[in-house]
Amino acid sequence: MTAWLVRRLAAAIAIVFAVVTITFVLIHLAPGTPFGADEQHQQDPEVIARLVRQFGLDQPLPVQYVLYLRNLLRGELGQSFSQHRPVADAIADTIPPTLTLAGAALVVDFAIGLALGVYQAVRARRFGDVVLGNVALFFHSLPTFWLGLVLLLVFGQWLHVFPVGGMRDPVLCPSVTSARCLGDVLWHLALPALTLGLVGAAGTARYQRAAMLEVVGQDYVRTARAKGLRERRVLLVHALRNALLPFITLIGLAFPFLLTGAVLVETVFAWPGMGRLSVGAIFQRDYPLVTGAALVASGVVVLGSVLADVLYAVADPRIRASGGST
Repeated sequence: MTAWLVRRLAAAIAIVFAVVTITFVLIHLAPGTPFGADEQHQQDPEVIARLVRQFGLDQPLPVQYVLYLRNLLRGELGQSFSQHRPVADAIADTIPPTLTLAGAALVVDFAIGLALGVYQAVRARRFGDVVLGNVALFFHSLPTFWLGLVLLLVFGQWLHVFPVGGMRDPVLCPSVTSARCLGDVLWHLALPALTLGLVGAAGTARYQRAAMLEVVGQDYVRTARAKGLRERRVLLVHALRNALLPFITLIGLAFPFLLTGAVLVETVFAWPGMGRLSVGAIFQRDYPLVTGAALVASGVVVLGSVLADVLYAVADPRIRASGGST
């Protein structure tokens, strides 16, 4: 188990390194420059040349890459061109909102997906299963930004049920210091979390339905029914408990979806998270900020994947006995 975990962590580090390398190269090769790229904000050529020399952008790309890796090993992510402050500080301010959105979306995803999956498995190949299966497939096919725009238009612009953007009321609740301000954050969080959660729940429901159908045909489920146990107890205690093992894998799979989806959702709902920060940094050609955001995002994704593998090994004794070979 220990050797497997060491190999898993080594592979995770290699993945993060590859993501950082690809992001660094692509953002530097993209058209445009960080200084004076906007026609409405042209700067003096001498100022641009001085800034280019100051940040080392006049060096060949391999040299810039080696210097970046050297600073990265020291724990330095560089200075943001657009934020005019350390990249680590800019990202640190946006991580809590992103984790808040991802956590809320995860709750919506798993709560709705689990309930629908169990219900569809119980009603397999019946009218309710067919209808919910098609509805789930429809939502699973929707782009997150399109669903977000629809929810924003209907519930924010037309019905005025939820706010159209932001994380909180900047005047009445500049910070969460009371129950009222906490409620205000949850009110602003509702539409973004539903956007991410509904799309994810559609896939989760189909996954859980398949897992439940595989379990309900096992011998121990038939034995429980033969003992005269109520059908609800058979399904929720005996069948669902074992059908939840593959569900742990979805935790690791959900992190990439939530983070990549959050980039667009945060932009649509003006949510002050890392996704929105990354989009702005890309348009402004803020090389250090884009690369730093990619580093943090890839680190969170591989960490979630490793955590899911560890939880699966803890939950399933067969994996521990085989040394985590799966």
